[in-house]
Amino acid sequence: MKSNYPFPIPEGVAEVTDDYQKTLAHYELLHLKPKGTILFAKETRDISFQFFAGEARADGIFARLDEPMTPQVRRILDYIEKYPRTESFITMILLQFKMIYIANKIGFIHGAKQRTLHFAFPSRFLKTHRRKFIRIPFNDSFPAELQFQTDSGTHLRKLRDFSREGMRIKLEEGDQKFIVPGSRLRHATLKMLGREVPIGLTVIAVYPGNQAGLRILAISEEDRAWMKDVIRVLMKQILNLQDPPFDDQIEPDDA
Repeated sequence: MKSNYPFPIPEGVAEVTDDYQKTLAHYELLHLKPKGTILFAKETRDISFQFFAGEARADGIFARLDEPMTPQVRRILDYIEKYPRTESFITMILLQFKMIYIANKIGFIHGAKQRTLHFAFPSRFLKTHRRKFIRIPFNDSFPAELQFQTDSGTHLRKLRDFSREGMRIKLEEGDQKFIVPGSRLRHATLKMLGREVPIGLTVIAVYPGNQAGLRILAISEEDRAWMKDVIRVLMKQILNLQDPPFDDQIEPDDA
């Protein structure tokens, strides 16, 4: 995709035009406060920020620094505050896709501890096609587990997130001996919300931070329908979605 801006536009992106996906992006910014980066014009490195939004899209998007305030970062922020029309390439990691857009005006809100950047909510933005379905994150306060077998016995690993097409699990020391990309997990069972779901899984990748990505190969139609309903309920709770029904599917099957 060609651009007149002084930033590299990644390959494999598409423009978001429908209001449904814009609404989901706003709900995530409002309730989950995702992390991401900003690359300012004429700079050579991205700076990490945590993003959040106001109650309405018209309130805009806010960004707080998510890394140490080094002399270089301070210099950049001082420059941006002096020249607010400096263009910036913004990337946010959402549950459903990576959101990318270019802002050409930056405001500052001064607080007691740090400066907060302010941008208008974009009328159009780009997204990567990494995910077709929304992923639901898990933590210790809302646990989910995956049980499977290897030659060394039965293992139980915590889920980091999951969707209709796959999941990520937290690995433990030594797991890389049998969690190998391209291999299948034997006798796998998903344990969540008091239900045990037999499931066929293959290992897609092992990621930094001791995590592995798994793809669903086989699941009963009854359990598939249950999983879809669970995702929709959890998504509504996590993002505080209002009552028109929202689906976990980001794009239609023929997209």
